[in-house]
Amino acid sequence: MLAGSCTLVAAGGYFAQPLARLIGQDLQLRSWAFGLIVTLGQLGYVAGLLLVAPLGDRMEARSLLVRTLAASAVALGVAALSRQGGVFLVACFGIGVAATAVQMLVSVAAITAAAEHRGRAIGVVTSGLLTGMLLAWPIAILIHAHWGWRAIFGGDAVVVATLALLLRFSLPVHQPASPRRYVELLRSLHMLVCSEPELRYRASMQAFLFGAFSLFWTAVPSTLAHRFDLGPSALAAFGAVGAGAAFAAPLAGRAADRGLGRRASAVCIAAVGTAFAMAAICGAHGIAVWALAGVAIGAGVQGSHVISQRAVLSISVQTASRLNSLYVATFIVGGACGSAAAMTLLALGGDRAVTLAGVALALGAGILWRFRGHRF
Repeated sequence: MLAGSCTLVAAGGYFAQPLARLIGQDLQLRSWAFGLIVTLGQLGYVAGLLLVAPLGDRMEARSLLVRTLAASAVALGVAALSRQGGVFLVACFGIGVAATAVQMLVSVAAITAAAEHRGRAIGVVTSGLLTGMLLAWPIAILIHAHWGWRAIFGGDAVVVATLALLLRFSLPVHQPASPRRYVELLRSLHMLVCSEPELRYRASMQAFLFGAFSLFWTAVPSTLAHRFDLGPSALAAFGAVGAGAAFAAPLAGRAADRGLGRRASAVCIAAVGTAFAMAAICGAHGIAVWALAGVAIGAGVQGSHVISQRAVLSISVQTASRLNSLYVATFIVGGACGSAAAMTLLALGGDRAVTLAGVALALGAGILWRFRGHRF
C-alpha cells in the first residue's frame, strides 16, 4: 500500500516536466519562464524537505502525512484551474512542497518495519517512488494528447485526495517519543549536518548519482528525437521501459539487510558509469542501447539510494525525519544541477558530452565510495 501510494504521489511532482513548454505557451508565459515550471517544483520540494518533513520528529506521523496529501490535492487542483501563468507557477511550488509526502511514506515504512527487515521495506516503497517518477513522463504525454494538460492535474488532485482518506483509516498511529518545538527542530538541522559524517557521506555520494540520473532523463528526449526522429508516442513508450529499473530497489534493500551494502553500492555505481560509457560508445547503433542504458542508470541510482537511505534512517530513531530530509534535499540539489546542465551540454557537444559527463559523475561517486573508511 505504501509503495503504491509513493507511485501516485511521486508522479504528481513530475507530470509538468515533459509538458513545460506546452503549458507555458498555453498560459502565455515568456519563453525564459518555461523552465520555471520545473525549477519551482524542485525548489518547492527542497523547501518542503527542510521546512515540512522535519515535523515528522514532532507530529504524529499519520496526521502529518494526511495533511500533506490534502495540501497536495489543493495545489494540483489550483494548477488544473489556473488561467494565469503566475498562479500556475505558485501552484507548481506548492506541488513540490507537498511532494515531500513521499519521504513521509518512506519514513513510515522504516518506522513500522523490524530493524532486520528495514532495508527490504524501504526498498519496496522506494520502488514505488521510482515507478511514479518514470511513468509520469509517458502518462503525461499520452493524457495531454487526448484530453489536454489540465486533465492531468485535475485527475491527480482527485486521486491524491482519495489516497489521503484511504491512508487516514489504514495506517497505524505513531507518536514521536520526545516531541520538540518546531524552531528547535529547524535549528538542529545544521548541528546534524556537522555531527553526522555518515549523513554527509551518503548525501554527497547520492548527489553525484542523482545528478547523473537527472542529466540522462533531461537530455534523452532531445537526443532520441534528433537522432532517431521519435514522436511523442514513441518517447512515451521509451519512458515506460525505463520504469523497469524499479526492480533494483527491493533487491538493494535485501542486500543491505544481509550486510552486503558496501558491495551492492559498488555494483550500483559501476552500473551507472558503465551505462553512460555504453551510450557514449554504442549510442549511434540503435534505440535499444539507450533503453538499456536508461534501465541500468535508474537501477543503479535507486539501488544506491535505498542502501544509503537505510543507513541514514538507522542513525537515530529520534532524528530520523530530519536526517532523511537533509539527505534527500542534498541529492535533489545534485539532480537539479544535472537537469540544468543537460541542455547546455547538448548544445556544446551533443549526446557525447552528456554521456561523458555522466561517466564523470559516476566516477565522482566511485571515488567517495573507495575512500570511505567506515563500514556501511
